[in-house]
Amino acid sequence: MGPKRNVVFMGGRILGYRCLEILNRYRDQFNVHFVMCLRQDGTEGSDWNPKLLDHARQLGFEVFEASSLKSSAVVARFKELNIDTILNVFCDRIIPRALVDLPGMEIINFHYGHLPQYQGRFVVTHIILNGEEKTCVTTHYIDEGVDTGDVVFEDWLPVLPTDTARTLYMRCVEVGTIAFERTLEYFIQQKPLPRSPQHGQSNYYKFEEPNGLEVDLSWSRDQIERFIRATTFEPISYPWMQIAGRRYTIMPTIQPQSE
Repeated sequence: MGPKRNVVFMGGRILGYRCLEILNRYRDQFNVHFVMCLRQDGTEGSDWNPKLLDHARQLGFEVFEASSLKSSAVVARFKELNIDTILNVFCDRIIPRALVDLPGMEIINFHYGHLPQYQGRFVVTHIILNGEEKTCVTTHYIDEGVDTGDVVFEDWLPVLPTDTARTLYMRCVEVGTIAFERTLEYFIQQKPLPRSPQHGQSNYYKFEEPNGLEVDLSWSRDQIERFIRATTFEPISYPWMQIAGRRYTIMPTIQPQSE
């Protein structure tokens, strides 16, 4: 066995939280130097955006907080520790070229959506809007672009006709944890990760609310139904419509519990 990898974990949202727990199970196989989180850590008690740094401390990981990865002090610390692997699991920090180009550096990212077809953030909304019947969690390398690096794994899952943005997102979490653990196992076995360039038409989706979340009643019934599902991500996002000058929020139906 060769030397252990020098790892930094950058995480956020529920996937980052769950994957940090997986990394904790494998921590004897790596030199995990520290954990970083989103530019703004999550919310206490949230099931999709929990606080990561407190959990990292509870697990015994060192935490590193910095306003920007571009500062010379941050880059110097990565060099000093000979960091060769960054596991980026839903962290919204832009990784600068100075870190990407460090000798021997591998930066692995986990993305909900097929690349390059669905680049950007919260693309599950657009996957549903576009009527896709399947999607994938893409494990890929980070390069100097945004969601442009070589593909490692594509783990496919169906888009269900009942999926909302939230339910599809949460099912991607389950698939993403499997991809993350597989990546760690490759590293432990010192096997090179699969690597292939992205192919096809690229589409970048900005983090914005389509049509301001408003249902246009001139749309077809199918368009309206897909839009409602695609923009429902409780408790942060609900579609709405305007009838006779009054605004109505469209809330998901609560299914009665069986006795």
